[in-house]
Amino acid sequence: MNNYMITRDKFLSVKERNKLLRCCKRKARADYSEQRRTWISRYMLIHLALNSGLRVSEIASLKINDLHLSGKDNYLIVQCGKRGRKRDVYLDAEIVIHLQNYIEIKNQWGESTGCDAPLFAGRGGNHYTTTALEISFKKAIEKAGLPNYYSIHSSRHTYATLLLAKTKNLRFVQKQLGHASIAMTSLYADVLPEMNQNLANAILK
Repeated sequence: MNNYMITRDKFLSVKERNKLLRCCKRKARADYSEQRRTWISRYMLIHLALNSGLRVSEIASLKINDLHLSGKDNYLIVQCGKRGRKRDVYLDAEIVIHLQNYIEIKNQWGESTGCDAPLFAGRGGNHYTTTALEISFKKAIEKAGLPNYYSIHSSRHTYATLLLAKTKNLRFVQKQLGHASIAMTSLYADVLPEMNQNLANAILK
């Protein structure tokens, strides 16, 4: 881990992140009007990945019962993270609304939304595989015209980089990501590239 670096090709810029979300949202709306499911689920996947920092295996294993979206605190529970660790991941208001709407749509589709039902269900109502989620993410990246070196794990790096830049709270970011060591979280402490010029100009103010 000592030699691991969060290089620029590992996370999306704010502009790229927003472009990806806009593309997915536009395609999801088109699918909804045509009664198709692909981009509705893909948009939910991309949005959740970017706004939670979950590992792909953690996304794949999510159940409806892991979502707690109607209380004062809105969060999801990762039942079995890296090395079997369990954690709560707190969610922003925008992703909470999206998750609530997605569950309503799953009901319209006739999919199970019972406690043990997968959030992302494939054929036969089973959990999507991590490979299927990776492929879905790659298709969204391609459609948005973004570099193909981005993977679904890039969403985790993007979330961590943006969250740390905004909160300056290493401990909170560590807990959200489920890092065993704060040293790993500190790798995200470098400034975002788009902030560099503003920081350089600060000496003149």
